[in-house]
Formats: sequence, C-alpha cells, structure tokens
Amino acid sequence: EGNWGKPCRLLTNCFRMKMDSAGSIYHYHYTLRPLAKTPAEEKWALEQIWAQLTEHLGNFVIFCPRHIFSHLCLDQELTLAVKAAPTKNFGKHEISITKFQTVSAEQVNSGIVGEAEVVMRHAVKMLVEPLKYQRVGRRYFNNCDSTEGKASLAVLGGFTATLCEMGMRRGCNPQLQLDTMFRTLHKKDIIDSVRTSLEGGDPIAVDLAEVQTEWRRRCIGATVVTTYNTRVYQIKAVHFDKTPQEEFLMYNRDQKSESSVTFLDFYHGYYQREINEKRQPLLEAYPEKETEKVFLVPELCAFTGFNDELRKDKTIMTEALKISKVSPGERFNAITGLTRDMASRMSSPNINDTGSAKFLKDWKLTMDPKPVEIEGRIFPNLEVSFGQKQYKIEEGNFQRWMRNGLQCPTSLEDWLFIYPETDEPVLDIWLRSLRDIATVAFGMKMSDPQKIVCTNQRDELVQLLEEKVTPKTQMVLLLTPQKNSKCVYNLLKKTTCTKLPCGTQVVKSETVRKRQSIAAVLSRIVLQINAKFCGPLWNVNLDPCAPVFVRPTMVIGIDVYRSSEQGQQEQWIGFAASLDTACTEYYSNASQLDPARTRQSMSVKLQEYTRDALLEFTQRNEGLLPHHIIVYRASISRQDWAPVYATEIEAIKLVLSSIDCASSHSEPQDTSMCYQPDLTFIAISKHVGMRFFASCVTDHQQSIKNPEPGTVIDSTAVGGLEPGSFYLINQAVGKGAASPSHYTVLCDSANLGPNILQNLSYRLSFLYFNYTGSVTMPAPAQYAKKIAHFVGTAVRESPHKRLVRTFFYL
Repeated sequence: EGNWGKPCRLLTNCFRMKMDSAGSIYHYHYTLRPLAKTPAEEKWALEQIWAQLTEHLGNFVIFCPRHIFSHLCLDQELTLAVKAAPTKNFGKHEISITKFQTVSAEQVNSGIVGEAEVVMRHAVKMLVEPLKYQRVGRRYFNNCDSTEGKASLAVLGGFTATLCEMGMRRGCNPQLQLDTMFRTLHKKDIIDSVRTSLEGGDPIAVDLAEVQTEWRRRCIGATVVTTYNTRVYQIKAVHFDKTPQEEFLMYNRDQKSESSVTFLDFYHGYYQREINEKRQPLLEAYPEKETEKVFLVPELCAFTGFNDELRKDKTIMTEALKISKVSPGERFNAITGLTRDMASRMSSPNINDTGSAKFLKDWKLTMDPKPVEIEGRIFPNLEVSFGQKQYKIEEGNFQRWMRNGLQCPTSLEDWLFIYPETDEPVLDIWLRSLRDIATVAFGMKMSDPQKIVCTNQRDELVQLLEEKVTPKTQMVLLLTPQKNSKCVYNLLKKTTCTKLPCGTQVVKSETVRKRQSIAAVLSRIVLQINAKFCGPLWNVNLDPCAPVFVRPTMVIGIDVYRSSEQGQQEQWIGFAASLDTACTEYYSNASQLDPARTRQSMSVKLQEYTRDALLEFTQRNEGLLPHHIIVYRASISRQDWAPVYATEIEAIKLVLSSIDCASSHSEPQDTSMCYQPDLTFIAISKHVGMRFFASCVTDHQQSIKNPEPGTVIDSTAVGGLEPGSFYLINQAVGKGAASPSHYTVLCDSANLGPNILQNLSYRLSFLYFNYTGSVTMPAPAQYAKKIAHFVGTAVRESPHKRLVRTFFYL
C-alpha cells in the first residue's frame, strides 16, 4: 500500500458476509460413466438425480463440469444411476460422487475459498431473491414501480448485487457489493426513436444499409422496457428477416401443449394490443433461461437511458438528472435500505423455509448490515501552468483560468470556411467573435479564411474538398445544418483523414445563432482547433513522479472500441504514445482488427504502432530511445488479464527486444546488448461496481458526500483489490455519486511502487486537452479511447500518416 497523501476515512457499498464457525464447505467431484457426449447431456443427467442429491447433500451447489459443493459431509462415495432417454439420444450413466476437500469457516471468512467461491456467489442470489425484483444480467429492476417526473418522464429504479472478486486476497471476508441505479424510460417507442436518429428517414426501409446500421447502433446492447407489461430486457440482435407476421411455437401451460401463433395474434389476444407496422424487424433479447428464445416487437418497446434526443430537451433532461443522478447521501441511504430490507425479509416468518432463508441457514451464512469502512488518501491540489502563469486547481477543474493564454498557441494562416447559404446573414459577426476570442483570450493568430458556400453538403462536399484543399491547407471549418449532419460529418472526416489530410472542425448551424453562453461555446471551439494542431493548451508538473521522466520516458495508452453497427462484431484498436517529458505531444493511430483472428491481429498492430512510436520518439528527442515505457490499457476486466498479458505485453516486449542499441543514440553502453527498457503495464477498468462515500459531521449531524478529487484507495479491506491494484477518483462530480476507476499493475520491471504509479495516474488525468479538468483515466488512455471510437465510427479506416502527430480526432 502507498502512503502519499492525507489519510481519510471512507464508507463503501460493500457488506461483509460471514460463515459461522460451525459451518464448512464440503467440495466433491462427480464423474460420469460413460462420459457425456455434450454439455447438454451432462446437464440433463444431473437433473435426473436432483432429488437424490437433495436427499444426500441438502442445499448443494453444482459448478459444471465436475464440482459439487454442500454443507453436509458424505462419509463414503455416493453412486447414482441415470436411465437412458432414447428420444433425446441420451444414454444411461452412472454418476460417482467423491469427497475432494473441506473448506473451513475460518478459510471462508479469510477469503481463501478457491473454486468454492461459487457458493458465495449463489448466496448473493439467495439474499436478493426475496426482494422480487426482475433480474437482467447482473441488474435487478423494480418493474412494478416507476417514478413519474414533472416532465412526464418515467424513471425505472433498480440495483446491482454481486460478490466482490476474491482473487488473491487474504484475511478479508467475502463481501456483498450493492449499488442502486435509475433508468429513464423514453416516451417514444423504438420505431419512433430510430426514425428520429435517421433525421426523418423511413425506419422500416430495412433493405437500405444505412437504415440497418442505425437499427443495430441503437438497439444491440441496449436496455429496453416493454410497454405492455413493463418487463426489462437487453437486446442481443436485430432480425431484419423476421416481422410480427412470423409464427412461433407458444406453450400453453393449462393444456401442456404447443401451438403456432403469429406475433400479431399473440399480442392482440393476450394484451389487447394492435401492431400497426407489419413490416418492422424483430428484436432478439437475452433470455432468462438458456433454453428459451425471446423476440420483441419494437413498436411495443421503449429505450431506457440518455440519448441525444433526450439531451436536447432541457426540461426533460433537468428532470431526468434530478431523479436519476441522486446525491451521494440519497444513494448511500438507498443502498443501506436495501440491506435492511434483505435482512428483514430473510428473518420474516412468512418466508417459505425451503427457499432462500433455509439456504443461508443451512450454510450458516449471515450478512453484516453495516457497510465496510476503509481508509483512503487524498493527494494535494495540483497547479496548472499556462506558460508563464500558474494557478491552483480547485475541485479537479480549472475552467475559470482558461482565458490566461495557452501553453503553446498556434497560428492559423491557410484555412477554409465552408457554410450553407442560409447562414450567410450571421456569418461575419460570428466569425469576427471567433477570431477575437482566439487572439485576445488565447493568444492565437487567425488569418482571414477562404469562404466557400456549400448548401447541398451531402452531395457536393467531397468534390468541393478535392478542388479546394491543398497540401498547405491547415484546417477546414464546416458549418452544417441539422439535417443530414451526421452523414456530412462522416463524409468530411473520412475525406480529410484519409485522402486529403488536414485538420477539421465541425460546427452545427444552430450553434451560430445561439446567443446564450456564446463566449463559452466559441472558447471551446478555439481550444479544440489549437489542440488539433498539437499546440499544448496547458501543463501539469510531473517532476514529483520521479524517477519517472528523470530519464527519457514514453507513456502509452491502448483501448479497443467494439461495434455491431455493420451487422457483425467489429473491434478497433486505439493507440496513443507520448513523445515529450510533459506528456503533451503524441503519436496516435487506430485501425480495425481482423475479426477472424482478433488476438493475433491485436499483437501485430501493437508491434507496428510501438515500433512507429519509438521512431517518432527518437526523431523528437535527438535520437534518444525511452529508458522507461509505461502502458495504460483501458477497458479490460479481470478475465482479460491473462490473454492481455500473453498477447499485448508479450507483443510489446518482442518489439523492444528486436531493437539494437547500436542503432540508437542512447547513453553510451555495450552495443552488443539488446535494448532493454523498463516496462510497466497497467490495466484500467472504468465500469466497476465499487462506490466510496465520505462522511462528515455538520451541526452535530452526519452527512454523506463524494470523496474529494485525487482520492486513492488501496486498502486490503476493500473487496476485489489484488496486490498492486488501487482505486482512484480523479474528478469532482457535480451531480450524482463519484465512480472510481480500477487500476491493476500487470507488469512492472522498474519496481516503481504504489506511491509513484498512483501519483502519476492522477496527474496525467489533467492532460487531456478536450476537457478543462481531470478525466476518469490518464490522458494517454483517454486519447486512445477517443481515437479508437472516432476512427471506428466516422472514418472507418486507418488515418493518413501525416496526421499521426496531431490530435485530429478531438
């Protein structure tokens, strides 16, 4: 654990689970003779002996293949017979069950359970079951109760309940992790929502590629709610070859028979709903049981969550944020309220004694309703530098200091300004205001642009660019009307990132006519333009992170963007590597991974980009190679660690080992030795269920608030923390509860230690030039995330080599 920073006490959303000293987990192995031909046959065989297993093992838990866990001890081997099922082509089996080992209560309470962790996971399900919430993956929704806001906006409440990863921790109880959540329910059905996304296009014209792409983009992975019975589902796929006129086999429970019925007749007969659009595609949702298939009709479903359409309506957005972004105190009270509800229901005499309560009683498991309290540390406030001036960063943000110049203002001398004819009346005033802010507030130089009228941008823009853009053109500023704005944006970006490389900035025409906050809007545009030319906007001192940057150091960010918009799963790698000691100049690149061999493709691309980044580094630093390489790999979870190490870390090591020191101008050393820089590789996971709350006393009353920006947690009392891992809260949160990022060190040949890595990760979060404050990840990882998403959605191919030293993707 580290020790830099001011200590602080924090409450968590974790609750200890404990096994009574009289309890134990008995671990058995089962063997089928002959072996089952398929997993389905093995599962069927176990189902046939379920009653006998219950008689001998009580409340048991099976973990296929091979493992059975029970709270009862068998003194001798148990053998059970299963008869054949010719109709299913399943043969007869003999199943032998033998005791493998015993896990004591002391081991369970110390977190040393191994494969028996599955018992604790099942116990979490048993704790949640009496609440009667609908389960969708790891989420539980209260679909019987939705909140209606003043703007006629419904909000669906729920929570997540998981067992903290136990991993390699020692001396720490198993912990239940709870977190509340709220989903906004859209007023429009899915067809109308897709129609809005298509900007008035026909969402039923599914023979068009762009319509199919939009359906997949909006639906796959989305959480939806049915309007006829308020059930929650997650969408798996969109089937354009199926319509509500399709027939399906419906099982009649009363008659215990199956019959064919169309979706039209089913919804008319059971829910008195008439389906108007007969040609709409069907949505396939993830089923609650593996043996089932669930198809939904878009007309009878609504999206949940926030989208662009919702954000445009300020009244609805304000109401949605008020309900869904609850304060830290309200969130904490809701979480502790859930645990009290669980405890009261489990102890209620009305609970069936053969269900959840009996399971926990048999296994001698209890839950502490008090949240786990741990110690964290707060890094001191940093200073941001704008060249000659430095200012204190307050609450993770320095927007108030932005009009004090830039670290490195750029000069814009040869640029194009393309606009529709309808914007001409307000053009001169807006352009003059833009130039005034650029020169007066930020010290930039902006010459007069070449003005070009282009009204039919969707059809004429590409040809216009081919005629007007020259090798000397620095930037194209495009004003585009709302209609077809997404299509025009993609055309511009694809053309200027691949064929005619230059910087671009897109502004919607409605922005030009805005009078409110016009100075703030223009400032953001100017800052983005300056950043795209690799003009560092500000600087944060990285010297306290020594020995990092004492010698030449490169910091790399890697991320992967996943998409299903084109009808198949696509993955795009984003790569960003710092080239200077201040981490303000970068080599950035992105490309699509081969879907047939993703891991191999990832290895090849990483080797290519690492090699190119090292070449750019030597050119930028007078022939020096970095002595230390630090990699932040974003968007990976615990199950990804092993393949990431085998593929990505080894790929980088392979490139480094292939470099001959004699070919570089590094410090004098034995040229017969290979290039061997230190390598530190850190995995980042943003989507974590852990929440932290700071408790303070005001007027003799306890109040709950978010932890301060710069709070780091690496206490071993926190569930899910491996040795060398930590949680970091970089940013101040105005609405809602702060969400930490989880960092795990997978490789560190430099032995930097926790203090340096934690401090470095915090300081780097202020160097992302698209936001005037700290972001949730270190800047290199944020740049990698941004370029992967940008290239994967707008450009759709690798960018031109002339752009890799710029922030063209911001």
